[in-house]
Amino acid sequence: MRAAIYGWAAVGALALAACGGDDSSGGTAGAAGSAGTSSGGGGSGGGPTGGSGGLAGAGGSSASGGAGAGGAGGSGGAACVDTCPAPGGGITWECKKRFMYGINYAWKDFAGDFGGIAPWNIKGVSGQASAHQSALADMRAHGVSVVRWWMFPDFRGDGVDFDSTETPTGLGGTAVADIQKALELAEQADVYLMLTVFSFDNFKPSEDVAGIWTPGITPMVKDAAKRKALLDKVVKPVAQTVAQSPYARRVVAWDVINEPEWAMIGSDPYGDPAFEADSTLAPVSFAEMETFVSETVVALRSESQALITVGGAAAKWAKAWTKVGVDFYQLHIYDWVDKYWPHTNPASSYGLDKPIVMGELPPGPLNGVPYSSVVKSFWDQGYAGALPWMYDGISAGELDAVKALADGHVCETHYTQKANASVERVATTRALPPVRSVRRCSVVGGRPSCVRL
Repeated sequence: MRAAIYGWAAVGALALAACGGDDSSGGTAGAAGSAGTSSGGGGSGGGPTGGSGGLAGAGGSSASGGAGAGGAGGSGGAACVDTCPAPGGGITWECKKRFMYGINYAWKDFAGDFGGIAPWNIKGVSGQASAHQSALADMRAHGVSVVRWWMFPDFRGDGVDFDSTETPTGLGGTAVADIQKALELAEQADVYLMLTVFSFDNFKPSEDVAGIWTPGITPMVKDAAKRKALLDKVVKPVAQTVAQSPYARRVVAWDVINEPEWAMIGSDPYGDPAFEADSTLAPVSFAEMETFVSETVVALRSESQALITVGGAAAKWAKAWTKVGVDFYQLHIYDWVDKYWPHTNPASSYGLDKPIVMGELPPGPLNGVPYSSVVKSFWDQGYAGALPWMYDGISAGELDAVKALADGHVCETHYTQKANASVERVATTRALPPVRSVRRCSVVGGRPSCVRL
């Protein structure tokens, strides 16, 4: 969402081949059995779900004990059964291909949900659990399966600590407790989370925001040492906190950054039009942003089994994130986008190699077309999901419209699959040891490359 904190009105296919990911670009492949490997990474112990296990390299094939993209389950794990796969486009998670349907939360308190904002007496998720519990339950009651929830859209909150040079030093405030509570609440509400780590809003120059000094992210993206600190001290600990939770499976995807295109200048080498940086931001070049996104994908991939995407601003720049190793693409659509790249375009018209989720769209009419017609078009035209903007401020009638599509496709739009008990994991409340990296990852030739440790 552009100009997110100013209000959304300001600015205007293919299913994943393997259970848990698509291996054509280093995504997560089907779960390997005991000691099983696929040709680019190892499995994660296998299991009946065939879940989001070993990382496969480009063109990975299945090996004994594991499954590569499109391969069958190996001897170490039983094959899963999807009782109601989405008939068109979809995203596969825990061996369930679903039309990824939900809503943007996107926050209760901008930049405060994960860490709090103590100077303003704003508490994070763990300090306002009942309010978030009620909101998530209401979303689920209206057909929502996946909730897109923003974490650090800027650094006014206490969730990230910095030293005197504005170099990140770690998670702060109540960030860890808030992440843990968010996953627990998601489990209670039976929803899944797409956690959006950063946003273009982070690219404002460092400034005082109502008495809070708020570092800008631009120097961290440009400077390799600062960027490494951000990844090692913030991104990885966030992913580790999720991995340690008994409810880790509730994070279906990481959204590296919301609409980074607004913080970029120049153009990409993939044929998209030039970028149009917001004049209030301190932009970076496409090459700098691509490096940042690629390295963030690597950091998340090393600590987490969840899928990964980028919240692309519009189909205008559809090819921008095709080389960073995401598992599926995400585009946003508002009136200005729809005029040139209409919602009636088939997903296949963009020539992308992975599924496309419409990660933002109005909950009401799009250029006069009712929401119900717009989202039906996405369903019919091969898109892999849709998440309208946003829960805060949505009307009762708009929520009912969101619910209507889910009511018509109950199983195909939700990742919980009660009919097949073998795919459900039983949560435990026992204390978990710190999670160490399960893979060693680096960027090779501009693309993430990971090996099993």
